[in-house]
Amino acid sequence: MKKQRQSLGELLIVGFGGGIGGSLRYLLSLIPIIGYLPLMTVTINWLGAFLLALFGAYLTKNSSQLTRWQPFIGTGIIGGFTTFSTMILQFNQLLRNNLQVAWLYIILTVFGGILMVRLGQKVGRTV
Repeated sequence: MKKQRQSLGELLIVGFGGGIGGSLRYLLSLIPIIGYLPLMTVTINWLGAFLLALFGAYLTKNSSQLTRWQPFIGTGIIGGFTTFSTMILQFNQLLRNNLQVAWLYIILTVFGGILMVRLGQKVGRTV
């Protein structure tokens, strides 16, 4: 019974965080797009990769009381903020129109995301 209450509590916390993250993503999506490349999705996913890595590295270093924030911040806010499915949908749309731009988009997203994770981990360890 106690485990079920804890799971329900975490579900609500993750849902609340996801609402915050999704709302932030929506607000950023209102910024006008210039050109063919969906740069806002790239930016959102890079920022999410950076923040999740920073948060993870910081928690690893200071895990005493902060681990209870992981479901809210990591799974909820950052998980609701980033958008893999939108990236894949946009990639498929770009493939139909411009093969080079589509692959540039994927390369920028993936390799930029890897760089952001490394940067986030470095910052998270030093904070």
